[in-house]
Amino acid sequence: MPMMFQLPEALVNQVTTTTLISLRHKKLQLPFDDTTIIYTHGAPGTFIHQYAQISDYLYGEHYFEPLVNTEIHITVTAPILVLFGMLSGDLTLRYPDGRIFPQSNKRGMHYLKPGAIYVIYLFSGQKYHSVYISPSTVLLTGLAGSYPHLLQLLKSDTLFVLPYGKFGKKAHKEIQNLKNWMIPGQASVLYYNSRLSDFVLSYLEEIHRDNRITSVIIMQIEEFISLIQQFPEKPINVIEQAQRMGMTPRALENAFKSKKGITVLLFVQQQRIEKAKQRLLSTNDSIAEISFEVGYTDHSYFSRVFKRTTGKTPHEFRREN
Repeated sequence: MPMMFQLPEALVNQVTTTTLISLRHKKLQLPFDDTTIIYTHGAPGTFIHQYAQISDYLYGEHYFEPLVNTEIHITVTAPILVLFGMLSGDLTLRYPDGRIFPQSNKRGMHYLKPGAIYVIYLFSGQKYHSVYISPSTVLLTGLAGSYPHLLQLLKSDTLFVLPYGKFGKKAHKEIQNLKNWMIPGQASVLYYNSRLSDFVLSYLEEIHRDNRITSVIIMQIEEFISLIQQFPEKPINVIEQAQRMGMTPRALENAFKSKKGITVLLFVQQQRIEKAKQRLLSTNDSIAEISFEVGYTDHSYFSRVFKRTTGKTPHEFRREN
């Protein structure tokens, strides 16, 4: 068994485990040949783990229906690369190093290693249904040239997870089509491989695309910051700037704040005051002239902003420095 899902010791004696799924949960049974079924049931609830080797892929699902708040411990018997996603339910995964990964409507590829315990938290009355797919290392190595993120994962010898992607309707449909295929024989193997490849590739393409988009956004934000630093006196309209950058005003503000820690307008104000300080110390220009030079048409308002920022009026700052 490549992956093991274990209940806490306190609950083990309260359940029984069989290789048959009850009629109540029969619709969850995987249709693949040689599927291994581990059906655990008792006072703590129902816990189902199924998996099958499908050509180059290990495909598995687990369904948890706890009647008590509990946790599941995941361990592996050998190093494994696994793409994990939630079909339904809002589940949280904790890594051995303490990192927490919410799993709702997401899928992510993990490197799991023996000797480590990964913890899933479950809450009474909730239902959790997830899928995991482990492609062959040979297949992933062949794809690594196109997806740099994947190369990082393949080279990892420690706990590692690639960025999470959405587990959207299209990905759900791939899984559903996989399980609904009814034609036996070699056609099944080819079809299963195709569906599983599409599922893995769509995830890799998504995080690769998101990474490119993120890189472009970072570059745009850095250019925007540089523009403000060079010309803080120029008026800034966040809505118009966001349109020029191809994003929403909120996305621009969020990206800017993650980079500088403050909003666009506060950063503009900060840069204007810094430029005003330089002008106050290096020129004999009047307060009104400096106010205009740094972007303020109302020198009284400029003086109030200056004092609020520095604790001194422009006159006091010039006199004391």
